[in-house]
Amino acid sequence: MSYEKLTFFTRAMLGAENLLMTYLVPKDSPGLVFKWLFKVPILFYKAGLPMFGDFILLLTTTGRKTGKPRYTPLEYHREGKSGCFIIMAGWGGKTDWMLNVLANPRVHVQVGRNHFDAVAEKMSDDEVAEWLFHVVQVNPGSIKIWSRWAGEALDGSLESMEKAARYFPSFRLIPQ
Repeated sequence: MSYEKLTFFTRAMLGAENLLMTYLVPKDSPGLVFKWLFKVPILFYKAGLPMFGDFILLLTTTGRKTGKPRYTPLEYHREGKSGCFIIMAGWGGKTDWMLNVLANPRVHVQVGRNHFDAVAEKMSDDEVAEWLFHVVQVNPGSIKIWSRWAGEALDGSLESMEKAARYFPSFRLIPQ
């Protein structure tokens, strides 16, 4: 799908996200304000109002230190052929949910009203590069975000996405 074929609402949401992530969200960590703001979808999911289900899933991991369930809303992409879901860690992978997944790849996922158990499989840098390249085709504004977070200018080519891949660890959620 190309950017031109997206609905007006979807393009508006992508534009707002691009502005937020490019200019307001800190580069090194989400910071206290955004850490809480990014948790808002959890409230909707817990209230039975999964209104973000078209683009945000709720990932439940097991805390690597506490063993308690930890909930994280994440943007996702659904792979057409496999039916798996792709999720990406920001901040160079320095996120609690990613560290939890690396310690225990068995997770629970809620997408809209659908729940399932899954195994999180780390994607190779080549797979991540191809995924980033695909996203740029749908959302050209993502290049600015990724350039900022990778610390180097990216041009949207597959070669530049290969350079960026190491900054964006990604996982494939395989339903069980």
